[in-house]
Amino acid sequence: MKKKVLLLLLSVALLFTFGCSKDSGSADDVVEIVFWHGIESKENNEVLERKIAEFNAKHPDINVKAQSYGAQDQAVGKIQTAVSGGNPPDVVWLAPAYTGQFAQAGVLVPAEDFIANDASFNANDVYEGLWDVSSYSGKRYTTPFSANNLAIFYNKDLFAKAGITKTPDTWDEFVDVAKKLTVDKNGNGKIDQYGFQVPIGTNEWTVWTWQTYLWQAGGEFLTEDGSAPAFNSIAGVEALQFWVDLVYKYEVANFSETDAGYKTEDFEAGRIAMQIIGPWTLPQLNANPDLNYGVFFMPKNDRYATNIGGENLFIFKTDEAREKAAWEFAKYVMSADFQVDWAIATGYLPVSKSAVESSEYQQYLNENPVVATFVDQMNHGFARPSIPEYNAISAALGQEIEKALYRQVTPKEALDNAAARAQRELSR
Repeated sequence: MKKKVLLLLLSVALLFTFGCSKDSGSADDVVEIVFWHGIESKENNEVLERKIAEFNAKHPDINVKAQSYGAQDQAVGKIQTAVSGGNPPDVVWLAPAYTGQFAQAGVLVPAEDFIANDASFNANDVYEGLWDVSSYSGKRYTTPFSANNLAIFYNKDLFAKAGITKTPDTWDEFVDVAKKLTVDKNGNGKIDQYGFQVPIGTNEWTVWTWQTYLWQAGGEFLTEDGSAPAFNSIAGVEALQFWVDLVYKYEVANFSETDAGYKTEDFEAGRIAMQIIGPWTLPQLNANPDLNYGVFFMPKNDRYATNIGGENLFIFKTDEAREKAAWEFAKYVMSADFQVDWAIATGYLPVSKSAVESSEYQQYLNENPVVATFVDQMNHGFARPSIPEYNAISAALGQEIEKALYRQVTPKEALDNAAARAQRELSR
């Protein structure tokens, strides 16, 4: 009797096992990947969740589970803890400047490995400048998620009042325009409206904005092989001298609040007529009913140049199935399907050319010419080097740029000092 019961139980177990085979679409067939991000906007999160749901529906064998890691500036420590504990997230949304740090640590699956073996993916559809910032030692490691860059916002009413009908295209034209926009409105010998505002402080914002002038002057941040700093070149000195001259020689610019050159209060109040800023400020500026603004390309010297920003996706080493699933998700994020919806809903710029060229996005640009300026500038975008030493080099450079702007040292001395410190970091 006991034998019959045992056989019956075994039969039921076998029936259950075969009934839950792969043909039945069991949960065992679904690869779940965990996606960490730091997107704080409620509206942007709603868009993200909707697009993830669409991806999961199109890929029944993959389930992307999004989790917020909180503030991005606290994310690296959390990621390192997860990695060292042997339980890393599959995909992480993070600034591309961290690419080199994690690539050097050997914890990433290089995007290059997937690209080389995936005929369905066209890497040329993604802007070259975004691949540059996603690379380490000449190899693409991370993939672009969203993009932005820097341009000059200007007050249209102040331009009209000064009789300016054309936005400046070169450094010389910029100085001429800034002179007309620098005004002592009360006639008391004190300037209360400046043409421009120069960012000051030692943090990354100052360095990030100054780099655009370095590239505009024809300079480079590092040597071609990345082994030495190159910003203390003739072009670099010219770029930093230009900022100094705007304040002291031409007297057409004031300084921003220390370490806060991205704040727009002075621009919105009409105390400055032009400011370097990015498209993420559009919702704030659009909410000001008294502000009539426009945007133009960063003026060129030797060439047009802007600095590319945004976030990337980092695929961490786990197992083959999860890594392949993470790549499918990364491909989807770079596609026009994702990028068009994301860009229109959030104000970020698409990372793929096919998204920009789509009829839906072109219509959006026709209705939003300010955004179109940033999109056009992507073709002139440069990227910060994705190396582990970048943060230390940026800190050294920021300190020296501030000294030069306060005329404690010359631009040449400042950049040579920063270059010496940068070389020590690169030679460790």
